[in-house]
Amino acid sequence: MSELAKRAMTGAAYVALTLGAAWTGPVTTTLLFLPVCGLAAREMHRLTWGRGEEGPPMEITVFAALATCLLIALSGIITPFTPLRAAFSVLVIFILASVEVLFRKDADPAKELGALLTTLIYIALPFGIITWFLTDGPWLFIGFMLLLWTNDTGAYLAGRAFGRHKLLPHVSPNKTIEGFIGGVFLTVCVSLLLSMEWHGLSMGHWAFCAVMVAFTATIGDLLESAFKRAAGVKDSGDILPGHGGILDRFDGFLLAAPAMLACVKFMG
Repeated sequence: MSELAKRAMTGAAYVALTLGAAWTGPVTTTLLFLPVCGLAAREMHRLTWGRGEEGPPMEITVFAALATCLLIALSGIITPFTPLRAAFSVLVIFILASVEVLFRKDADPAKELGALLTTLIYIALPFGIITWFLTDGPWLFIGFMLLLWTNDTGAYLAGRAFGRHKLLPHVSPNKTIEGFIGGVFLTVCVSLLLSMEWHGLSMGHWAFCAVMVAFTATIGDLLESAFKRAAGVKDSGDILPGHGGILDRFDGFLLAAPAMLACVKFMG
């Protein structure tokens, strides 16, 4: 099977599972994305400590990410979600991890806790807050994912057709300014269509969210590329045929999801 066919099949399965889980509710969505969060934390641990450095046990990182994700997800299912509850969940896990580091000999507390905090905020938090998107039904989350996928598609097509000027070549040599602009433009166009079908946000609010999603998704993509470049690897993993690892597939999602949620909350 060609690489393109593998990529297409994996992408189709990803879209079907995501939309299907959103339709069935926050509990199903949490059950779907919780193991994804654990796999992403595992990949992040390998990117951080994969150069022969002595780091904390991988199990600690994965467990901390899963616990944080679950606490935040449950706060959105059982009680009204607030940023304070999310921050409290991260703080509790961070304190417990601090105790573990203090009792383990030959640890580098600053580096280990810094890497863990990055994992909790960068990975566990975005996957955990998915349940809040689903509080009033599946439409907001589906709309967000459509914007995210549209930005990826628009950036790819515009970059292939018009890409001449590199966006950030020392991080990702394939990203172009033209691709970024094309992704933003197409995402805004789709947001206008969404505003006609889902009136929870006005047309202007949808357009603003589209710009934020396109911008933060691009930053997330570049950030993950920087992590891989520092680790000296091409992909974060090989679990997804044609795509690489979980972080390779969800790099834009990890920053765009909190940004989208913040936009919706601030706009009421």
